[in-house]
Amino acid sequence: MDWPKSLIRQISTRRVIFFLGSGVSATSKTTEGRTPKTWKSFILEAKQLLASNEDRNLVAKYVNENKLLLALELIKKNADETEYKSFLDEEYLTQAYIPSKIHETILKLDSRIVITTNFDKIYERYCAHGNNPGYKVITYYSGDLVTEIRSDNRLILKAHGSIDEVNKMIFTMSGYHEAKRDHPNFYEVLKALFLTNTIVFLGCKMDDPDVLLILEEVKNISKNTVPHYVLSTNGSYNFIEKEMFKKAYGFNVLEYGDSYDALEPALQELFELVQEERSLGTDPV
Repeated sequence: MDWPKSLIRQISTRRVIFFLGSGVSATSKTTEGRTPKTWKSFILEAKQLLASNEDRNLVAKYVNENKLLLALELIKKNADETEYKSFLDEEYLTQAYIPSKIHETILKLDSRIVITTNFDKIYERYCAHGNNPGYKVITYYSGDLVTEIRSDNRLILKAHGSIDEVNKMIFTMSGYHEAKRDHPNFYEVLKALFLTNTIVFLGCKMDDPDVLLILEEVKNISKNTVPHYVLSTNGSYNFIEKEMFKKAYGFNVLEYGDSYDALEPALQELFELVQEERSLGTDPV
C-alpha cells in the first residue's frame, strides 16, 4: 500500500487521531470463533424482541431499505425495556471478544486520542491489559471532557456512549438529536479536534450524520489543505463518491486491498514506516 509520506510524519509526531468504527470490533472473536454482529444482523435478531408481527415486518422493511436508524428507533420504542437491555448486554458486554492484531497495531501506533462510535469495550479492555499505556475513557456526556482534552492523558472518546450506560447510547435518530441538544459542548470539542488534527477512519462507513456534518463544517471554515483519510477496501467507493468526499468533507479514500483481511498487514506496514520515521528523531516524546 502506498501510504502518504505526510500521513506517516503526522502519525509519528502524534498529530493523528484514529476514529474506530464497527469494522474494527468485527475483527475480534470469542474463543468459540463468534464475531460481533454486523448492524443488519444485530437489528434482524433484535426485531424478535417485538411482540407485533406488523412491527417485525416494518423493521425488516427498514433494513432492506438501509434505514437502520429508523429500524433501531422502532425496536427501542416498542420492545420490552428489560429484554432490550439484556439483549444489548449480551452483545456488547458479556461476550468475551478477544482483541485482534488490528487492535494491537492501533495501540502500537500510539495516538494520544482515539475516537470510537463502538459501544463495546474491546479496545479499551485491550489498552488496560498488561504493560500497555493507560487510557482514560471519556463519553460524549462526560463533565471532564474539556479538562481531559487539555491534559497529557491518553484518551478514548466514546462518541456514541458505552454499554456501561444503555440509556445514553446513541442508537437511534432521536438519540442523535437529543445528544446534540443536551451536550453541544462535545460536538464543539469534536469539531476543534477535527480542525487541529488529521483524522484516520478505520472500520467506518462514512454515513454517520454527526461525523459528516462536522467534516462539512470543518471543510467550510478551514483553508487547510491537509486531508483526513478513510481506509476502505478496493472499489468500496466509486470515482464520483471519492471526489464528493474530498470536495465536500475534506477526506481522501485510501484503499488497502480487495478484502478486509488485507487491513491487518496494511496497518502493520504503516506501523513499521512510522517506527522508522520516529527513529530518525521526529518523535517528540
